[in-house]
Amino acid sequence: MQMTAGHAVAEVLAQLGVRKVIGVVGSCMLEILDGMYGRDDIRFLSTRHEQAAALMADGYGRIAGRPGVCIATNGPGATNLLTGVANAYHAQSPVLVVTGAPMMKDMFRDSSQEIDQQAIFRPVVKWSVQVRKPELAAALTWEAYQRTMTGVPGPVHLDLPRDVLNETVELPDMGGLIHGQVAAPAPEAAAVAAAVRLLEKARRPVLLAGGGVLWSEASDEIVALSKRLEAPVMSSTGRDDVAPYSYPLYLGTLGRGALPEAQALFKEADLVLAVGTSLGHTTTFWRPDFFAPGTKLIHIAQDRNNIGRVYPAQVGIQADARTALKALLRSIKRKGVSRPGWRNKAAKVRSAQERHRNKAAGYNSRPLDPRRAHAALRKVLPKDAIVTLDAGVGPGYVYEYQTFERPRSLLAPQGLAAIGIGYPVGLGAKLAAPKRPVVTLSGDGSFLYNGAELETAVREGIPTTCIILNNFNYGSERAYQKFYYDERYIGDAIGNPPFDQYARLFGAAGIRVTEPSELEDAFAEALRVGKTQPVLVDVLCTPDVFPEPRRKETVKADRLSQAKRP
Repeated sequence: MQMTAGHAVAEVLAQLGVRKVIGVVGSCMLEILDGMYGRDDIRFLSTRHEQAAALMADGYGRIAGRPGVCIATNGPGATNLLTGVANAYHAQSPVLVVTGAPMMKDMFRDSSQEIDQQAIFRPVVKWSVQVRKPELAAALTWEAYQRTMTGVPGPVHLDLPRDVLNETVELPDMGGLIHGQVAAPAPEAAAVAAAVRLLEKARRPVLLAGGGVLWSEASDEIVALSKRLEAPVMSSTGRDDVAPYSYPLYLGTLGRGALPEAQALFKEADLVLAVGTSLGHTTTFWRPDFFAPGTKLIHIAQDRNNIGRVYPAQVGIQADARTALKALLRSIKRKGVSRPGWRNKAAKVRSAQERHRNKAAGYNSRPLDPRRAHAALRKVLPKDAIVTLDAGVGPGYVYEYQTFERPRSLLAPQGLAAIGIGYPVGLGAKLAAPKRPVVTLSGDGSFLYNGAELETAVREGIPTTCIILNNFNYGSERAYQKFYYDERYIGDAIGNPPFDQYARLFGAAGIRVTEPSELEDAFAEALRVGKTQPVLVDVLCTPDVFPEPRRKETVKADRLSQAKRP
């Protein structure tokens, strides 16, 4: 079948099961969009900014478990994508990033909107390829899509010059490639046996689960292993949904929001099984004392480079998390290992966590305490809800106050820690799971980064609920300035519109909350209305309640060293 290379790209994406390509229209990729015209199996969804398109593709990929696809024109369209793509890279989210490019004949001469797009994307993608022959457009589109999910998931960049897209090609038969199955490699038997010996011998083991557990759909296996070993489970930062909170041995995050009781229990562990996590900076801060002296480490990771990269492991297993956990379960004694004392300590941690969460219901100051808002949301949030959030102090209380019952329920900023991402990530999540309620928690400084996407939500009929914890402030920076700069505040204060009115101007629903007693009813109403239309909830909060900054030791050390200088 003959068609242009641009139409061939659209055809391959449709055969791969891509139903929506998200982006901002641009002249250099019109041949791809024209290939979608009049089709029912694939369509173009237009956003108001390319950054939001990449973030929507990120949210879609994390919930659907298959790649989201975003597209932009060359030059400014490509550069606008960059923050969203970097966020997907740090979140290990599969996103196919498609950019148009100038004609081949005009390259390397500073033509209009010409920029080295491969060089820009290369640090934040797994692979970047420019299609320089029209007959390769279909095959490289297939390969780029596959690479997003090969090994550790992540974004891949496909750069398509305009004249290449306009050439006529013969569409290759992609059926065998598209529908083929690839099996995950099994872990080495000797490494599994060594890990089992350590697990059965340990007196106080802890399982530390990361994003690899979610990607491989191994939540059931991590719980089964925990039961077999009577070992508490904890999660890396932003992966609080790796196990259901109703499971008695699940103690929530070890990263941001971890309570002192949970951290103390982790420091008592004589063995840690870290599975599906890189033991990255946002969880460990690479502290030399992250593990207690003498604690042994079994590290399971898909990427061999992560094993032993920061912390030496007694046993390293390179494997998909689910495959490795299944191998361990097959090898460990069926009757399991009884550790009643260790189990009782975990129960005490759970009790302390619940006391902490319940205490927030009594914070009834005005303007509102953001912790009180989280306590109210916890009461009404459906168990199947998806929560997306921005970086920042108000949304960041999620890690302390919200709990989750099913995997792929929390989409956190991860390592990029970007503000402005929460709302478009939530829209992408809703595209992937239209029957699940989606709630975004955002700060006022964050929301307006991509607030224009409310128009996208209204136009495209994407109903989500966005709760804006509005303190007219950039709270994270205010926290640093309070604790370490003697309250010399600079650059933190901002102005905002009434967000409930802002919502109604776009054709969405808007609610404003000023009283603690109104919170539960307001959130319940927003969730009800949010089943059929987009909702913004403007919660007026105090700017003076925030957690102490996470990097306090580093900041303290820097400030002390500066003070001692002559």
